[in-house]
Amino acid sequence: MTPNSLDNAIARIQDIALALTSVSVRSAPDYPIEDASALPMAISYLSGGNFQATNASLHHNFPIIAVEYHFSRVKLSQAYQQINAVALEFPQKLAGDPTLNGTVTTIVFGAESLINYIVRPFDFGKVQTQMLLFSIPIKLLRTPL
Repeated sequence: MTPNSLDNAIARIQDIALALTSVSVRSAPDYPIEDASALPMAISYLSGGNFQATNASLHHNFPIIAVEYHFSRVKLSQAYQQINAVALEFPQKLAGDPTLNGTVTTIVFGAESLINYIVRPFDFGKVQTQMLLFSIPIKLLRTPL
């Protein structure tokens, strides 16, 4: 499979996830995995988006990238210490790299498109985690062939 701009943006987000200093993220693969073998970990993927055609030769694509951070629930207090640290540091890292190292036109910041995040339990089958889920809107500008 040949990487495209979404693959490249997700790979960059995963690099940022691994570079956090407040929490040592142990795993951040470029594509989602089926198990939770190394916690804390980050998983990123396309979760939706919006598309708008300006005219026949120009269109705008606004994908939303989901970033899941998973933390062990063995010590819930420790999980929440890690969640609180990532909830502060990860958006700061994104704000410092709004083009994701040139892979996208921009992360869409502002009142019209906030970076949302939620926390909830998650079940990987035999492993239960506490998940911090970010929704990151990005902008791709493409001209049809």
